[in-house]
Amino acid sequence: MPTLPVIILHGWSDTSTSFQPLADWLKGQGFNVVPIFLGDYLSMNDEITLYDLGFAFRRALNIHQIPQDRHSFDLIVHSTGGLVALEYLRQVCIDAENGSLDASLTPICHLCMLAPANFGSPLAALGKSVVGRFAKGWDWSRFGQSGERILNALELASPYSFGLGLHDLFQPNFRLFSPENTIATVMVGTIAYTGIASVTHEDGSDGTVRVSTANLNATYLTVDFFDAGKLPELVAHPRANPDIAFAVFHRNHSSITRPLSSADFPDLAQVGDWQKILVDAISLNAGDYSTHVQRCTAITDTTFAQGLAGPSATQLWYHRYQHVVFHVHDQYGASIPDYVVEFYQENNDQDDEVMQYIHKQIITKVTTNSVDAGYRSFLIDTNLLLNFIKKPGVAICMSITAANVSRRITYRNPEGGVEVFTNANHSLIHPNEPVLVDITLYRDPDVTDSDPTINVFRLTKR
Repeated sequence: MPTLPVIILHGWSDTSTSFQPLADWLKGQGFNVVPIFLGDYLSMNDEITLYDLGFAFRRALNIHQIPQDRHSFDLIVHSTGGLVALEYLRQVCIDAENGSLDASLTPICHLCMLAPANFGSPLAALGKSVVGRFAKGWDWSRFGQSGERILNALELASPYSFGLGLHDLFQPNFRLFSPENTIATVMVGTIAYTGIASVTHEDGSDGTVRVSTANLNATYLTVDFFDAGKLPELVAHPRANPDIAFAVFHRNHSSITRPLSSADFPDLAQVGDWQKILVDAISLNAGDYSTHVQRCTAITDTTFAQGLAGPSATQLWYHRYQHVVFHVHDQYGASIPDYVVEFYQENNDQDDEVMQYIHKQIITKVTTNSVDAGYRSFLIDTNLLLNFIKKPGVAICMSITAANVSRRITYRNPEGGVEVFTNANHSLIHPNEPVLVDITLYRDPDVTDSDPTINVFRLTKR
């Protein structure tokens, strides 16, 4: 039986009233013996950041005398609430004496994330637009505002989510999402909204967040092009945590929060599965977590298998996609804003047919981050990719070319491409998952005897 307080956090532009039905349902499932708190926070004021929200959450817990010792409460979050939770954990899991990270300090025992925007949302940029500001900016206390700094963090390929992902998932001694520390579960849908809201739907999403950006099971790769004439290998960095529970349902961004009966979801409803996963997500013991992970994986596999066999298959809703984020920077860490990433076949593709198919069909969307153009995301249809590389002789390479700053300042662009996708090697194909790729290109100032007028630095002997 549950014994800890349960807190529910909403997403961007929402309020706690949307989650009263969920709170009532939880009480009917035996959670009436513990207090349930509905959190409210400002998400549409332009001056507020996620750093502010993480800190303000700490203060709100103190005001309501909710302890923040190890495993003091359970947390359910929706959408942007996921980033609020992760930012909160970043701030509190620090040893006060020496400033080192310590995952055992987590006040959250169970963390259930409903359609979290862990690695962004394709709708964040729309929220910052004029349309978004006036559609959501009706309150005179923030008229015309839409939470610009929060939406910056929510944008696809944002430096914020990239850095937070590295912080939480890839530090060897910081096992935040190992079940002995935080028992985490991600639940997300893969169908569109109905009615007018469906016009913004993107395949591979729940209408608001991508399935692959909700997932915490990320991959991190680094590539260092120190020697432009010698192609390096992609270096894969292991996650600090075991696999994190991840379940995909026949739901959209709104309905993923609703504990409704099968009568409300007559078509491929999985209502019983949804209810069991959510209850287990905020009540199971750490020793049962691996079984929970397997159950979530089985539900996900069933969802996609049923979808591909159903009437929605032609709309590609039930293809699996991977969300790939590139951060291209120089040896000093400064972002390089003007570059091209290409996927192509090195040999036996005289007419570039392979390249055209990849860039027109397999890569369905490319997004350059508006805050830092050194960050760019690619949405890749892994169903199409896996089928394509089964063809004889297909070996897909990746190349990168950065535009030189000037005649004096140039980049050491590689002379060829790194092989990334082949039928024999699926290590870089991660359906339903985020892939973070950190690329270092070297910035060279000219020092030459051939044309000393362009030298950045000269020494004159006297």
